[in-house]
Amino acid sequence: MFDRKVLKEKGKAAFKANYWRTVLVSLILSALTGATTVASGSSTANSASDAAGAQDITELVQKIKENPQVFAVVIGAIIFFILTMMLIEGVIDAFLINPVELGCKSFFLKNADDPNTPIDEIKSGFTPNYMRNVKALFLRDFFVALWALLLIVPGIMKSYSYKLVPYLLAEDPDLAPKAALEKSETMMKGHRWELFVLELSFIGWDLLTILTLGILDVFYVGPYTRATRVEFYKALKETF
Repeated sequence: MFDRKVLKEKGKAAFKANYWRTVLVSLILSALTGATTVASGSSTANSASDAAGAQDITELVQKIKENPQVFAVVIGAIIFFILTMMLIEGVIDAFLINPVELGCKSFFLKNADDPNTPIDEIKSGFTPNYMRNVKALFLRDFFVALWALLLIVPGIMKSYSYKLVPYLLAEDPDLAPKAALEKSETMMKGHRWELFVLELSFIGWDLLTILTLGILDVFYVGPYTRATRVEFYKALKETF
């Protein structure tokens, strides 16, 4: 069992030693991975609007019965559009966002030992092993999504099994994609819960982040959390 207090103290010291760079890299990572929580509003419909909605649905069903061919074409076009957008998003994730994610995590990894780590480190996911990184992180995302199709919990467990993949790729330029996934899974076996609890220990900061509309996450919680995850990886690596 790792000492969470020690890990968090080391993480805090690492990000404060290179404060503005870690803040910027953390912000980039949050923006690309959609880590920022966006609040959405809701409205309550009254009985009159419910009645109008029911009437609209009845009319729509009648029109579908009158023109089934047109309905089929429209549905087909919608499905095609959705699949096309999913494909485009997948390509962007695989070839752009994932390599930047790796570069950002490589920055945090190196910053733990060198407070003068330059921000240019975020480009390291593109060179010199770009296609290897693309393949490895694509496989990570694919397997996590596949397990998530079974149930939410298996998907979450698999995501924790692969948490170390970016760090392993950043540290070892000769590590093959499949080997990176297998090594991360081996290292995290028996330690997924520890990482989950470590991340859960930031819940107080997360609540304060909500109260500050995300500002605290940008300037403190985000880089603090990411630097602490690196300390967890380093501590775990020492046991292998």
